[in-house]
Amino acid sequence: MSGCQSVIIPTANSLDHASNTLDSLEKLEAPPHETILVQNALPDDSRYRDFNRYTDFANHYKDIGLKIFFESTPGLLSGRHRGAAEATGDLLIFVDDDVTFASDWLSELSGVFDNPKIALAGGPSVPVFAYEPPQWLKNCWQSTPCGGRQMAQLSLLQLDTNDTIDVDPDLVWGLNYAIRRDALNTLGGFHPDCVPASLQHFQGDGETGLSQKITEAGRRAVYNPNAIVHHHIGPERMTKSYFDQRSFYQGVCNSYTEIRSGTDPTPLPDTEGSDRSFPPLQWARRLKRSLRPSVAQDDLPARFFRAYVRGFNFHRACVRSSPRLLQWVRQETYFDYHYPTLEPNFSPAPREVHDPADR
Repeated sequence: MSGCQSVIIPTANSLDHASNTLDSLEKLEAPPHETILVQNALPDDSRYRDFNRYTDFANHYKDIGLKIFFESTPGLLSGRHRGAAEATGDLLIFVDDDVTFASDWLSELSGVFDNPKIALAGGPSVPVFAYEPPQWLKNCWQSTPCGGRQMAQLSLLQLDTNDTIDVDPDLVWGLNYAIRRDALNTLGGFHPDCVPASLQHFQGDGETGLSQKITEAGRRAVYNPNAIVHHHIGPERMTKSYFDQRSFYQGVCNSYTEIRSGTDPTPLPDTEGSDRSFPPLQWARRLKRSLRPSVAQDDLPARFFRAYVRGFNFHRACVRSSPRLLQWVRQETYFDYHYPTLEPNFSPAPREVHDPADR
């Protein structure tokens, strides 16, 4: 598929933060004809809200057809759906603002859509660490059902194949996510994702929800090992505290998924004093969402599980206290991605990401 791709980059950061990604797009063997950068929920800081720079910045990247949009609604959902609405391509390719690309990434990724039966495609996301990772972080690599390895906490995925293969859509990840526009629209789009901490009760399961709908519709997804993105991992994400945050976040996501499917919003049992028991449904509901280190080291598996339970129960408590939030979780689509007004007496549950002993 050529001449009809739109690369979409949602970001809550400054324009300069995306420069490495945009520079890398320019250097592709076959650069995109259109690139959509959506800034959403920017801080009240002139370094971020430098709207006078938009024209000059876009002109600097005119060779990749850069268009910049500001979206006031915070969260990755609004960035993705605003980007899709502004894009003109039939193939929508969503990437993060902290990735760079193999030189043939776009041609490899878009080429699989020459097969009209394919609705979704992705490829490897390989790490570029700020420094040599500590051993505890290396232990978080896990195997996948297709061979190879994954580290969900850092959105890293490398399947063991030299050929393009059919995969569960859940193994196409949001930093390297190409989907036909008709599939995105027909299947209802993305779910809420990556909202600010103060709004985390609105968190959903992001591209996982859309991938599940692709599975239910019997549409095909493929993984092309040559469609490689390099995910740049800064020092702030190479910490146990950050992995706590990702575990908490995953608890919220899994709570959302289960409530949306009809489960009552009851909390997980108290895990105080638990060691390394991991309820299989909630902790690893999806192949890509298993966050346990594959090798136990010290108390890390139990620590991350406790953070997961806190996130799961935080979301359950919020939903139990707000019928309007329950309605939001179960609404059919989120093309209207603005957050609803909840009850006047609604107050989010305490958001306790870390155990005091883990800080």
